[in-house]
Amino acid sequence: MIRAELHCHTTASVDGMMTPEGMLRAARLQGINVVAVTDHDTQEGAAEVRRWFAKQGADIQVLVGEERTLDSGCHLMGLFLREPLVATDLAGVVEEVRSQGGLVLVPHPFRRKDGLLGPRGDVEAVRGMADAMEAHNAKGSFEDNERGRALRDWGPVFGGSDAHYEADLGLCVNELDEVGSEGVEGALRAALMGQGAGLRIMARRQKAGSGERKYAPGYYAVRRYAKLPKVLLPGAKKLYRWYWNARFGGRMHPREEIFS
Repeated sequence: MIRAELHCHTTASVDGMMTPEGMLRAARLQGINVVAVTDHDTQEGAAEVRRWFAKQGADIQVLVGEERTLDSGCHLMGLFLREPLVATDLAGVVEEVRSQGGLVLVPHPFRRKDGLLGPRGDVEAVRGMADAMEAHNAKGSFEDNERGRALRDWGPVFGGSDAHYEADLGLCVNELDEVGSEGVEGALRAALMGQGAGLRIMARRQKAGSGERKYAPGYYAVRRYAKLPKVLLPGAKKLYRWYWNARFGGRMHPREEIFS
């Protein structure tokens, strides 16, 4: 069985706090055997994770991805990449991903802040451009993910944890029962392009009305009035990482089939 995490961030992301060591421990704990590292605007984290997993002899496949920030502020993901992305406009990023033989994925499509479809949810706007859309994002709100369910009628979908800390890894995974002769990458490619068996999205079912997962909401609420001095930020981030992982990590996440 393939059990894949298709959306996560390392310390290479501006807002990521997951180290390769921590990712390996978390992936093993959650029974994940494929991890797509999709850092914001860089592939350095994916390369570092690949090196570390190989050094440790880990039987976990690492896929290189990138969550690109567009000029509009919206996000678009490329998967199965070989080179860093350069463009920041929608058409340019799509062209770059395609030229590398990669797939174009749309993360958290309905999120107000940076979802490509935004609150209007114009699914037709991306038809012919994206290979698959994230129908369930573990960081997303109940409302956004409910709208994501309808994406099954649009085409291939996937789920993602949108993990920024080790404790978040595996909150939402994608399962595929058979690999076949095409191997792990081939099977995932086929599923994400609608050419093979569909992915089974496994996650904790959300409560109606639940909002988006927020990190350090208290600090961000008062930041405009009292910012931490820059010299203290690295230490504060490490302390918060310890708190988040201690509170929510160290155990298998409960998951059930959200949809397939």
